[in-house]
Amino acid sequence: MRGKLTTLAAQLGHHQDDSTEALSESVDPHTEFQAQLPYMGLSKSSLTLQQEKLVTLVASGMSVAAAGRGAGYSSYKAAHRAAKIPQVAQAINYFREQMREEVKFSKENAHLMYMEAYAASATATEMKSTVDSMCKLHGLHIPDNATQVNININGTKQLERMSDEDLLKIAGKNEDYLEPSTTG
Repeated sequence: MRGKLTTLAAQLGHHQDDSTEALSESVDPHTEFQAQLPYMGLSKSSLTLQQEKLVTLVASGMSVAAAGRGAGYSSYKAAHRAAKIPQVAQAINYFREQMREEVKFSKENAHLMYMEAYAASATATEMKSTVDSMCKLHGLHIPDNATQVNININGTKQLERMSDEDLLKIAGKNEDYLEPSTTG
């Protein structure tokens, strides 16, 4: 909850004050979990405390086996059985979806992280690697797809070998075009 409050305060452009911090520290994890149950489509008595702990640990990124140990299940099989209970699976999916919505990683985030890595680089090789990664991020490594046009006039005659008079004829100008004139 504290993380959500901090994120919300940052999004609103406000600083978290002492009363908000005290409130977030005093909220019991069980109470916070219970407050989320209606949004999950579950009732208050749907999950045991042990199942709540399992859901919380799995949603935080732990494997089901590790979360089962953390929640006090006797074996990984018992934890897997508990994770497959429809209400538990529904709660895990809810929290995973919430995390997916909260994480917004953009090109700007990646760029800032690369800049930090560049600043922390100890060797030229590390710096080059960071620059290469930034070039890929911004699409600078893709070759320019400029269209090249080759003109072949009169079959085998090449423009480089043509006289000025012939080039002027091709351009649709008369022979006096390149001569300076006093009329301006």
